[in-house]
Amino acid sequence: MMKIAITGGTGFLGEYVVESIKKENQNPIILSRKEIGEIEVDCEARFTDYSKLDLLEKLSDIEAVVHLAAKRGSQGKISEFHDNEVMTQNLYEACLELNISNVVYASTISIYSNEDWLPWKEIQVPIPELMYGVSKLANEHIGNIYSRKKGMSIKNLRFAHLYGFNEKNNYMINRFFRQAYHREQIVLNTRSVAKREFLYVKDAAKAVVYALKHPSLSGTFNIGSGEAYTNYEVAEAINTVFGNDNNIMIKDHTAEEGIHSSYMDSMLAEKYLYFTPDYSFSDALSEIYKLMRGLDDVPLWY
Repeated sequence: MMKIAITGGTGFLGEYVVESIKKENQNPIILSRKEIGEIEVDCEARFTDYSKLDLLEKLSDIEAVVHLAAKRGSQGKISEFHDNEVMTQNLYEACLELNISNVVYASTISIYSNEDWLPWKEIQVPIPELMYGVSKLANEHIGNIYSRKKGMSIKNLRFAHLYGFNEKNNYMINRFFRQAYHREQIVLNTRSVAKREFLYVKDAAKAVVYALKHPSLSGTFNIGSGEAYTNYEVAEAINTVFGNDNNIMIKDHTAEEGIHSSYMDSMLAEKYLYFTPDYSFSDALSEIYKLMRGLDDVPLWY
């Protein structure tokens, strides 16, 4: 049974990665900044301050690493993200000294932005629009250096926009879930034009597991669903599954939407990782609705 360390293992994606690794009969071990008594997990957890010295101790018996941990900032200042880059290099330095070469890093579709190049491919020059994307791209480059120059096998996975069950924030898609669940009208601020690619979190976790199964592989891979929708189409699909049909309002059809289309070509992941998603958008929505019906409370706002 292989011991696999997961940074950010208590986060939204992390919880699903932990469960997916367990299903592979491997041993997930969560690394967390939180004191162990503050988190509830059904596997071993180890506190770390993410210094290289501490990581050398905490990773001493580890065979592979999944790197999900990252601080989120307000997007406006790069200084808010520098800790992520330092943490990433500390992690890779510790892995290098301990001969841990099999690493999976969670990157993002947000490193792209040029609509003229859709669907985006890994060979294109990334052009992030937000400091979050800049920082994620910097961490990809850090990983590439350790792969090319130091013999590690770091796999950067650029995930499409993630969604899933009971994510406790008010991002658009999660807000739509809760509104539709309560049979409330879903309100869009403006006309819906831009198409974005959404990826069910269970499929994202599957991609991580598949990447781990290629211990000598390195590089960057788009991880998407192959489906892209406008905000209106997202709302409409959710309403259909949740039984909230014909309950959408657009406030101002003339206003600018303020977002661009974002979707990728994920053929490299299929070719080299043998990854394809298990869920269509409608299948995932059906599962989410069923799970929501099992909750004692579904607040409109988190």
